[in-house]
Amino acid sequence: MALKKARRREDAAGLNITSMMDMMTIILVFLLKSYSTQDISVAPSEDLELPTSTVQKAPEMAVSVVVSKSKIVVDGQTIMTLTSVPDPDNPGKTKIEAKDEDRNGQLLEPLLEELSKKADTAKDIGNQSGADAHAFKGRILVQCDKKLPFNVLRQVMYTAGQAQFSEFKFVVYKQE
Repeated sequence: MALKKARRREDAAGLNITSMMDMMTIILVFLLKSYSTQDISVAPSEDLELPTSTVQKAPEMAVSVVVSKSKIVVDGQTIMTLTSVPDPDNPGKTKIEAKDEDRNGQLLEPLLEELSKKADTAKDIGNQSGADAHAFKGRILVQCDKKLPFNVLRQVMYTAGQAQFSEFKFVVYKQE
């Protein structure tokens, strides 16, 4: 009696890509969920040089105040200009400060008006929406030149505090 040889099927098995598509879909969804960006507008200016830092926190959206060597800008609108005056402590050198007519002690009047409007608008939006995510938090993003005198920065911070902005976030370039 002759034994029959087992025959293998000669048809070529097709590639089943269903499981590969499932895997790629899962990876794509994971990457999309884990990917996030934070958009903070840092307008490059010839008179604004931000300091560098090794900060790890992501920026948060808030009212933006830019204090350069020549002006103070709130959310893209120039509010007041700064002047360069002779420094009495260092003969032959100049310092940057706010104009006398814009100051009332440490308070910067034009900046106070603008920040008070921003605070009132943010409070109205928070009250109308009723959501905690839109509530007024008193947060402000400060972009200031790294060579700006502390006196000017102190005046800006004092004025922001008087306009009910109490949480300051300073914008810096991330050092890699």
